Amino acid sequence: MCAQAAQNEPSQQGAKTKVGQEKTLQNDGVAPRTLSDYVEQEGEFWDYLKKNHPVFKYEKDGRLVGQYHLSDRQEEFVDFGGGKGIREKTGQQVAVTYRLGFESILDYPNKFVGPAKCGECHPAQYAAWKRSRHSMMFRFPDEISEADGDMKKPMWGSQATILPDGIEADDVFAVIGTPRTKYGFLDKWLVRGTYHVEDGKLSDLSGKLVAGGNQFSVLWAKYLTPQMAAKIAEFSPGFPTKLEDFKGSSSQVWGTNSYGASYRTKMLFQPATSYCETCHSFKFDFKSKDEFFAALGDAKELRKHTISKGVSCEECHGAGAHLYGARGAGMPSNCERCHQRFAYNEADSKLNPRKPFNVYFKSSCPSCGTEGSQMYSSAHYDKGMRCSTCHDPHEVTANDWQDNYTRVGLKKKCADCHETQASFFKFGGAHAKDDCTSCHMPAMMSCENFGAIQNPDLAGFDNVRMSHVWKISTDKDAKSLNPAPGKPREGGTKGWSWARNEQGRFFIDLMWSCARTSFEDPNLMEPGKGGCHSPVQSNLSENLKFKNQDQIYEWVQKWQTPVKAGFKEINDDIKAIDKALAKSNLAVEAKAQVINYTKQAREIATKLEKDGAWGLHGAEYSQKLVNEALIYTGSAKKLLGIKK
Repeated sequence: MCAQAAQNEPSQQGAKTKVGQEKTLQNDGVAPRTLSDYVEQEGEFWDYLKKNHPVFKYEKDGRLVGQYHLSDRQEEFVDFGGGKGIREKTGQQVAVTYRLGFESILDYPNKFVGPAKCGECHPAQYAAWKRSRHSMMFRFPDEISEADGDMKKPMWGSQATILPDGIEADDVFAVIGTPRTKYGFLDKWLVRGTYHVEDGKLSDLSGKLVAGGNQFSVLWAKYLTPQMAAKIAEFSPGFPTKLEDFKGSSSQVWGTNSYGASYRTKMLFQPATSYCETCHSFKFDFKSKDEFFAALGDAKELRKHTISKGVSCEECHGAGAHLYGARGAGMPSNCERCHQRFAYNEADSKLNPRKPFNVYFKSSCPSCGTEGSQMYSSAHYDKGMRCSTCHDPHEVTANDWQDNYTRVGLKKKCADCHETQASFFKFGGAHAKDDCTSCHMPAMMSCENFGAIQNPDLAGFDNVRMSHVWKISTDKDAKSLNPAPGKPREGGTKGWSWARNEQGRFFIDLMWSCARTSFEDPNLMEPGKGGCHSPVQSNLSENLKFKNQDQIYEWVQKWQTPVKAGFKEINDDIKAIDKALAKSNLAVEAKAQVINYTKQAREIATKLEKDGAWGLHGAEYSQKLVNEALIYTGSAKKLLGIKK
């Protein structure tokens, strides 16, 4: 169910459907669970983990390095994202940051049939899905083809391996991630891997279990090499160039970072039910809780009972879909479940009660999965545009899934609606070879919460997903991303939010639009792309590698000022012509000529205004149109005898 609709009161059948009783929410066919039901369902799983998970055994033996924080469904789904504040005001529990799936791995039995079954009758959709990252981001270790199934193989010229020190393939249930961003692991007790083992192995409980040093970062291993880090540090003072400089994000080897943890100091102890399964989905075919608990701790047994991996058919169309008449069969879920992560913002609610939610931030870059919450505050959203307006949900990856960037399968492109802007852009000079998304949809979101390398003011450097805001601000000082009032602008601090313009819309500042540094942005990284104006990726001359927003603003003004001045002159001329024409005694033929000239000039002025870029979509073409319009108005003024 959509958790934002859940109430505090128990459901009609709530008392009859708690985990462990004969009837379940899957087979009673009556009442949906409330958010409270969903949270309470996790209790028995927690009891098991506290008795059986190795973390607690290492702790008892004094061989645990760092402290753990127990993170449950109450925290993740009810408290995060400002949920506490809303509950205090309304008395209602809401899931602000997440929307919950219809089924959980704690539901026994479920009605999932698996994507291959759906593919029997829907081969075209299944084939598109199979090529996509939705199907690839949750795999068993022997399915990681890019590593030849070897989880201890150093990757992409680094010393880092997909599984960290002390963790072997049989210690994990699955690996989460693709070559686009990162790889994490879910251990065989279905707990998120926020740790590694030092001087030993998890399999025999030897050595020390250490917080952090747990996640393979494609960004860090493949692109953010020591050489690149040094290059960035030249214009981003304080950028880390040594392992120890990465602080909490650091690890024991370059290319592995600490995610959901701070190196050697703290880590989340987080079951998959509290976090992973919402978006990095998977399902079992266990018939009872006894079967489920018996398989925990045995990776091979868990894999044997896995019927669905990744964001597959039934995550959107319902378990069993029309085959079993699953609850809500048809489209019970949608993109927003994983891609509309909000945060309640008190300042935003006062500014515009219609849009009281901002984007969810973990640090100083918007979190992954916030595409929908960005779009929510856009003019596009208010006009009725939704994810499926442009996206084919089955073909979320149109290019090779092993690329470090994603080109999605689109049903509609910008130019299909913005014909005027496209006509200008066609004559845009050097920019004409780029896509609209190059400037209007820069990669701004973080998948790693890699605070040590975040610098929003310089549009980098932990930004891997494309923004969905579109509106660019050409203001010299405007900053899209801002810290909490009174807090420093250094990357990695908490409490950041997306700024709004005078119309209450989010916007993209000039640095992000023109000079971001991103190693997963197709507009910078696709074959033939030149890195835009990134100080370290661009193949342009040095004076076109922008290291601050002032440089970009100067170029913008150079293009926009003459076009804006020309537009004003055109309109002033038209007003003067209209005034003079009303009083003139010209012959009919001459009047007709004046009217025709004025009409041509007015059409150009309307076109310039509708484009709205004032030269940025094509400086020379825009100026050409201005000059044409001034010739028309000049000719009309001459016929009317109007002097300058």
